Amino acid sequence: MSAAPLPNRVNIRKAVIRCAKYSGCLGSEHLPQLAAFLDPANPIVEISVEFGENEEGRQFAAVDMEARVVLECQRCLQPVHCKLKTSSRLGLVPDDEQALQLPAGLEPLIAVDEVDLWELAGEELALALPVVAYHPEGECEPPKSDRPDRSDNEERDSTEQASENPFSVLSALLDSGDTKEK
Repeated sequence: MSAAPLPNRVNIRKAVIRCAKYSGCLGSEHLPQLAAFLDPANPIVEISVEFGENEEGRQFAAVDMEARVVLECQRCLQPVHCKLKTSSRLGLVPDDEQALQLPAGLEPLIAVDEVDLWELAGEELALALPVVAYHPEGECEPPKSDRPDRSDNEERDSTEQASENPFSVLSALLDSGDTKEK
């Protein structure tokens, strides 16, 4: 993709008529809400947005994006570098009512006259972030517990207590004769 900056705002009508394609890069300064996730060594999001109209006459924006992010590994709690690559096809609609009428395969992008490409890139990047991140298997270990190891006797005692009948307390109360008779 081009190393040129991506334009901020685009007129939808003109872009669709010309089947315009905008490609460029956005840095962390363009996406302040996601700057903490971008890889400090390469804080660039490469994005390409192509506008057009499908055979049904629906206006769309096809978005392709690549970025490198740094997340926290959920096993070892250390930074894990992830390469995100996403493609989506957005149906351009002016309101929620028309968004509900979009066919499968088109996600709604509610916009009337203009679309903010920087905001669009931020939203697409946020949607592409994994829910949980892990290093590949075998590259990390879970953090060691801060508690000292328990002895075998302590473990055996806690296992025996856990395996007792949970209703033994009720049984003891009934057997002790503490019940009131009327």
